[in-house]
Amino acid sequence: MTWRSFFPPATLLFLALWLILLAGGQSRFFQDPGTFWHTVVGKQIMSSHGFFDTDQFTFTFNGKIWIPHQWLGECLMAVAHGIDGFDTLLLATATILAGLFTWLGVRLIRCGLHPSLAVVLVALAVAASSGHFHVRPHLATIVGIAVLMIFLCDFENARIGLGPMCCLIPLFWVWSNIHGGALGGLASFGFALLGWSIAWKIGWPSPISSYRQVGWLGLILLGCAATAFINPYGVRLPGTWLDIYQMKSLPRLIREHAPIDLTDRNAWMIVLFGLLYIALLAGTFPGKPRIVWLLPLVWLILGCMRVRHAPLFAVTGLVAIADLFPRTRYAENLEARGSDLFTPLEAFPEPVPMREKLAGWAAPAALVLLSLLLQIASVPVPVIGHGWAKLDQDIWPMEMLDELQTRQNDRKEGTRIFNEYAYGGFLIYHAPGCRVFVDDRCELFGDEWLSAFLDAPIIAPQYIEGAEKQYGLFDYALVYALPAPSFDAYFRSSPEWIEVQRTKTAVLY
Repeated sequence: MTWRSFFPPATLLFLALWLILLAGGQSRFFQDPGTFWHTVVGKQIMSSHGFFDTDQFTFTFNGKIWIPHQWLGECLMAVAHGIDGFDTLLLATATILAGLFTWLGVRLIRCGLHPSLAVVLVALAVAASSGHFHVRPHLATIVGIAVLMIFLCDFENARIGLGPMCCLIPLFWVWSNIHGGALGGLASFGFALLGWSIAWKIGWPSPISSYRQVGWLGLILLGCAATAFINPYGVRLPGTWLDIYQMKSLPRLIREHAPIDLTDRNAWMIVLFGLLYIALLAGTFPGKPRIVWLLPLVWLILGCMRVRHAPLFAVTGLVAIADLFPRTRYAENLEARGSDLFTPLEAFPEPVPMREKLAGWAAPAALVLLSLLLQIASVPVPVIGHGWAKLDQDIWPMEMLDELQTRQNDRKEGTRIFNEYAYGGFLIYHAPGCRVFVDDRCELFGDEWLSAFLDAPIIAPQYIEGAEKQYGLFDYALVYALPAPSFDAYFRSSPEWIEVQRTKTAVLY
C-alpha cells in the first residue's frame, strides 16, 4: 500500500474538519449554559442520587416536578467530563461532528462528484450549521436526522429492504433518550411514508408497491415511536417534549428558537446553502422529484422559522444532494463535456479493498486516541491536549469564580442568588452551593413566569420586591453590566445592595 492508501480524500477531509472544529470550538462550543447543567445532571444521575424527578437547583421552584428528559445524553456528557473536563467534551463534540460531515462527504464523492466539489458542499453545510455547534445532547438530533435520512434515501433507491429499516427502532430508542429532537425524526419518517404512499397511488416513482409494504413500514414507524416511552420516566418524557414545543416565550428568550435573522452572518450561510439546494433540485426537472428530496425543503422552512433547525436542513440536504445530483441536468452537461468534476457511477473503478478502507481509518483513529491519552495524562498540548478548552470571559463571569465559590455556602440550604437567565447553568456547575433564581430549563418555569421575567428589567424595583416577598430575600445577585433599564441599574441605585465585584460584562451584588 502507498501513502495514498492511508490518506484518501475522506481521511484528509476528516482530519481537516476535526482540527478546525477543535481549534475553532475552543471557547465557541461553550457559549450555551446548557453545557454546564447537563453535565451536572448527568453526574447526579450516575451518583447515589439516581433518577430524580424534582428540581434540585433553584430556590424558586425547588422540589417542583422536573425530569431530566435528556438523561442518557447527560450521562454520556458526565462520563466524558470525568476524563478531562471541558477538554474531553470538546474532543467528543469535534470528533462526532467531523465524523458525521466526513461520512456525508464520502456519500457525495461516491455519487460521482469530484472531491473538491464535495468539500465545497460540506464546507457550506458546516458553515450553515456552525451557529448551533454546542456541547449539548442536541448533537444527537443532528446525527440522528442524518442517519434517518440515509436510511430513507437507501430504501427509496432499493439499496435496502424492509429488514434493515427495522434498525431504525433501536436508533430511535437511543435518540429519544438523549434528545427530544427524535420527535422531528418521527415526523420526517411519517412524512416520507405518507409521500411514498401517495406517490404509489398516483403513479409516481415510489419504493412502495403494495399495502403490505405500507403496513410493515407503518409498524416500523410505530415501533420507533414506542421507544420514546421506554425510559426511566415513562410517558412523562415525551410529554415534556410537547410541553417545550408548545411554549410561546422561547423565541423571545432563546435566540436559536427565533426566526432567521439576516443581520447574522450564519443566517446568510443558511440562505446560501438553501438557494444552492433549490437550484440543484430544480436541475432534476422535468422529471418527478423523489419524496426524500423534498424533506430538506421542509427542514429549510422550519430552519427559517426557528434557526435551531438549520443543521437539520444542512445534513438532510447533503444526503439528498448525493442522491439527486447524478439525475440533474448539471451532471449530464459535465458528463457530456468530459469534465472530471463528475464521474458517472458506471465509470467508477472497482470498489476499494477492505484492507485499504481500514488503512484510511488509521490516521484519524490514531490522532483521536493520542488526543484522549494526552488529556488523560494532563499533558498541555495546543488544540489536541489538556488545557485547550476555555470559557470566554466576554460571556461568562470567570473573574468572579473565587468570590462566588467563597460565598456559595452562606446558608445551610444553599445561598440564594438572583441571576440573569444565562447565568443559571454557569452557577449550577461552578457554584453548586448556590440556589439559583432561574436557568434555561424552560419547561420547569413555564410561559407565564418566563414572560414576566423577560419584562422584569423595565420594572425592576416592583419585580424584585415581589419576587423577594414570594420566594424570600436574596443573598446575592449576579447580573449583566448594562445601563438602565436593567437589573444592574436597580441594584446599583438601591441602598440595600452593595457591589461586590464588577467586570466589563457582569456585576455581583
